Amino acid sequence: MPRLLCSLLLASLGLSAQGIYKNANSPTDPICPRVSQEKTALNYGAAAPGTTGGQVGADSTGLLSYQQGRQFFPQGQRRSVAAFAAYDAKGKGTSVAALKGKIVLVGLWSVRCDPSAKMLMEFASLYPKRDQFGFDILAVNFDENQQDGGGIQGGWRAINTFITKNRQFFEASKMPVYTPGLGKEGPSNFMDIVHSLPALFVIDREGNLAQLHIGYKDGFVGEAIQWALRERPLPPPPPAAPVTEPVKP
Repeated sequence: MPRLLCSLLLASLGLSAQGIYKNANSPTDPICPRVSQEKTALNYGAAAPGTTGGQVGADSTGLLSYQQGRQFFPQGQRRSVAAFAAYDAKGKGTSVAALKGKIVLVGLWSVRCDPSAKMLMEFASLYPKRDQFGFDILAVNFDENQQDGGGIQGGWRAINTFITKNRQFFEASKMPVYTPGLGKEGPSNFMDIVHSLPALFVIDREGNLAQLHIGYKDGFVGEAIQWALRERPLPPPPPAAPVTEPVKP
């Protein structure tokens, strides 16, 4: 299983937070790769309208970024993500800091990703148990917020269309979905390396990132939350020994 290095997670890679994701290749495929556009060599000689030819700009090649694996971060070496906030359809924000004392599951999903829909189903099965066991769930849509030239729409327009198509599921689960915040409270806190969906971030009771899972596997959400709930906080450091003055001769 590929190992996602902690150093990569903590690095600022300068990637755009959200993306466009291609659906899984088959019903059993665990991930939806991120689609990115990469500029290639400049074109020469082709005549653009109103010109006699020459340099007309760079080609744009679509690339698929595949990523899968999991990472567990040791206590004492975790990064705080307490500033992250997610917003519901009414614009009401919920921050990780406000949920301190609970385990928080942040799951990234797309309306065009079947494996992430399976993750939502696992979330829905756990959602009624969150108060009993002391955890919470933020199901965060990670599609682009704007519609591009290819007709791919994102943001609440796409989410509401998805909810309408799956009205029975959402009415039965009563589980809200969210979009990520912007700026300091947005995905730059800890999501910038996500190249595939679904992605699950498990945040400990202190607001620190404890686990990262990218790619779907049956039952992986339940396994992650059980591991987090069983974890015990580190013991406090022993008190410093009192400083005594040396005995004078």
